[in-house]
Amino acid sequence: MIFAKQVPLPGVESLLVYPLISGDRALGTFVLAARRRGAFTAQRREMLGVIANQVAVSVQNGLMYQKMESMATTDGLTGLSNHRTFQGRFSEMLARAERSKKPVSLILTDIDHFKNVNDTHGHPIGDAVLKAVAAVLKEQARVVDVVARYGGEEFALVLEDTDMTGAFILAERIREQVGALVHASAQGSFSCTLSLGIAAYPVDGKDKKLLIERADQCLYHAKEHGRNQSVRYADLG
Repeated sequence: MIFAKQVPLPGVESLLVYPLISGDRALGTFVLAARRRGAFTAQRREMLGVIANQVAVSVQNGLMYQKMESMATTDGLTGLSNHRTFQGRFSEMLARAERSKKPVSLILTDIDHFKNVNDTHGHPIGDAVLKAVAAVLKEQARVVDVVARYGGEEFALVLEDTDMTGAFILAERIREQVGALVHASAQGSFSCTLSLGIAAYPVDGKDKKLLIERADQCLYHAKEHGRNQSVRYADLG
């Protein structure tokens, strides 16, 4: 809001505006209004100025904490949860599933021939591909789900209250959308595909480590049998 003599403030006779400054950065303003004219004496202004400085320090500390927390839990390139956060959230979801007797599904997915992308088009283009794939995953997942960069070109999704059928439908939708993306580079436009492995709690296992191992087995099977496909643990026979 802009305060000026030309802008009437009904019922306000005294107005005090302090900028909240941290270093050379403006964080906001500290605004006080009173119905009585001359309400802010020199002594009060001095006291309120001290309070405004304290508010600025508190706001800056809060912003720094938020930034540090984000750096600790988020992958810097894609903006998805990092591997550590994935592990913690997956454990929490399995604990809830055990109490509620509801399913949880895990999808592990890998960009096919990603090394060729970096070798042919360069690492900056490879990073752009990772971001584009991450955006598809985030768009398709729900707020309650976990979408993480598992490592390198591999991603993980943990789907709460979702059985194998629902996870497979989502995996196929993600695979089709990623395959339809067209990436531009100096060497020409190109597309990428995904291989996906799916394991579900409790039908494929009740332990986090076992579910990850089985989803990884499915992912390996997909990559060894033509890539660009979604494989469920039940498909391994």
